[in-house]
Amino acid sequence: MVIPNKYANRQQPLEVAVHHSPMERRVRKLTFWYAFFMAFPVILFVQNISIFIFPFLLYSMYSLSGKFFTIRYSIQFIALVFGAGAILSVVNMPDSMPDNSLSKALDVLPNYLYWVILILFLTSYKRWIRLDAVYVGIFWGVLFSILYYFVLQNALTSLSFFKELSQNNFAFLLICYSPIVVWYTWYRFGFFWALVALTVLVLSGFLSGSRSGSLLTLSGGVLTLLLNRKSRGAIFIFGLIGYFGLISIADSSIVKDIVFNLNPRTYDLIYKREKTLEEDRSYLVRLAQIEKALLIHEKYPLTGIGLNNFTSYHIKLPGNFEGAEYVVFKKGIDETSAHNSYFGFLSEGGLLLFVPFVLLLLYCVIWFLKNLNNLKAEYKPVFTGIIHMSIHLYFIYAILNVFAWFLIALGCWVIVKSK
Repeated sequence: MVIPNKYANRQQPLEVAVHHSPMERRVRKLTFWYAFFMAFPVILFVQNISIFIFPFLLYSMYSLSGKFFTIRYSIQFIALVFGAGAILSVVNMPDSMPDNSLSKALDVLPNYLYWVILILFLTSYKRWIRLDAVYVGIFWGVLFSILYYFVLQNALTSLSFFKELSQNNFAFLLICYSPIVVWYTWYRFGFFWALVALTVLVLSGFLSGSRSGSLLTLSGGVLTLLLNRKSRGAIFIFGLIGYFGLISIADSSIVKDIVFNLNPRTYDLIYKREKTLEEDRSYLVRLAQIEKALLIHEKYPLTGIGLNNFTSYHIKLPGNFEGAEYVVFKKGIDETSAHNSYFGFLSEGGLLLFVPFVLLLLYCVIWFLKNLNNLKAEYKPVFTGIIHMSIHLYFIYAILNVFAWFLIALGCWVIVKSK
């Protein structure tokens, strides 16, 4: 790839193939649109529109390579075990569950299997996946999502095929893909515009109203800028300066006013943390749902109560946590989502679903940390996104979004490609 202007970051070019055949050009174009709709997940025809692109991409990859999936890497086997765990959680559902529990589980089972296929797809066709097409698609997809969320959503959701992008989903999208957007902007346009992109992303996170969306988007973008330095000494120095600089200005009245005006909930979490953790209803509901998940796991440890059935399971919560009196007797607490992806999987799919899921994330994170010094710069933002996504998953049951699994699959792709 040719760096477009004098401000561009001087580093090795992003992987780009010379497209000798129409099929290679077709694959690249399909890869772009697939990544774009992963990062702009608002057009819906029963399912995200990306799923309708996938069969054409799969067939084109088969035509290009002459083979279907190749199963040979340990991370692929972990993904297959995850899929088996999802199936077993449906097959072995407790008899005591409500009558519609099976249909609810079957409604989402294809999604779980699709995520497994997505990982197998990227790892099997590692040679033909073009990172430049993926990054360009994600870059434009995130920008369109920001425009849609703040400007176009109210007008377009009146159309049946445009869905509402909720605050939680928008924040989760920013957390997953902001590192890629920041890195690609630096690569394509230079460091100044990377700072501009980071500012836009962080402001979007704050203005969305999400606490995690504001803080984790900021953290992911800053870490991306630090890790893009070639010298470990420079990373340490810039990180140290940034840390003490942030500490020194965080308590200034100007910064406090800015944070409060952008997002009062984030302000309370930063500056009134103890009181927030004791009284904030959103946080206390999360503790209640963790308690519920652990009680379910204690009763159904291996395969859980079935996919998509957390809200169908009714139980009297003991409320053994501080502040429980504010939420455990709240009407409809049983109909509330798990608010935690890890405990949601543990309760719905048991250990057979939870363990391979955690192994997938740990495999990606540990591999990244072990290979950080020798890893190409363009691969690092994928894992920065996975790390921040993994943190956010503790506070929200959002792993059901396919764009999160696309990011996990990209991490698996980098791992097998590096081998």
